[in-house]
Amino acid sequence: MIVRIGTSGWSYDHWEGVLYSHQLPPCQELDRYIQHYQTVEVNSNYYRRD
Repeated sequence: MIVRIGTSGWSYDHWEGVLYSHQLPPCQELDRYIQHYQTVEVNSNYYRRD
């Protein structure tokens, strides 16, 4: 059995200084995230915007 560990997102302000350096641009957060986790949930597709 393969178990993959991840989180329900990768863009959290309170991760700055913990997972992300203070100088890391937001556009590079996912690249940094995948160095530590193999999977991530992206559920924003299901939110309706009018």
